[in-house]
Amino acid sequence: MKLNEARRIVSKVADFLKEMNCTVYEFHDNTSKNQDDNIHNIVRYHNSKSRDLDVSVHLNAASETNDPRGAEVLYVSESGKVIAEKVAAAIAKASGLKNRGAKKRTNLGFLNGTKKTAILIEVCFVDSKADVVLYKSKFDEICKAIAETILGKKLLEPKSDPVESVQIRTGGLSPEMVAEIGKYFVDKKWWAQIQYTSDGSNPTALTGGLSPKNRKEFETWLKERKWWYKVL
Repeated sequence: MKLNEARRIVSKVADFLKEMNCTVYEFHDNTSKNQDDNIHNIVRYHNSKSRDLDVSVHLNAASETNDPRGAEVLYVSESGKVIAEKVAAAIAKASGLKNRGAKKRTNLGFLNGTKKTAILIEVCFVDSKADVVLYKSKFDEICKAIAETILGKKLLEPKSDPVESVQIRTGGLSPEMVAEIGKYFVDKKWWAQIQYTSDGSNPTALTGGLSPKNRKEFETWLKERKWWYKVL
């Protein structure tokens, strides 16, 4: 679990960084047969690239518990400490994981071998049930927080689609058609109203605001049924 999840985190963080126009080198060691080779290959890859920061992602473990343990970020240099403190705090804020803070480690091959500022992120403890629940429910938020913090900028939120009101005027919806279109709107959780003339006949349907995507979906649905409609 630890290896697979660490890879997922790395890839997702890299995706967020790329969205913010950051050059990212993503490395997964698939050839090493032992830990020494693994560290050597990782360090060699990092040092072969032109970059500003070296980051390694891990998942911690100690002993099985239901209690929370939290996130911590390891460093060896003073410049690494500054970033480590920010990343640990950001993960905790985004996920609800306990903030174990930045911890200096002088005996780790990755931190000692890489030539740029380096941090090693221990996202959570995989043997803490409390940690795992938060990690699984806040995976995207954790990865986004890591990316934004190490880059020092926020990911722009996508703009909402503009909305358009769609009114359906027909020669009159039959009771069966009224039931079908009513169920459609309920299933979609879209606002809609069935409207009648003053004498209770010739019912029509009026939607609320629809995004272009939802409008296209709705029009396709109507065309399949050969129902006449008009877009206002």
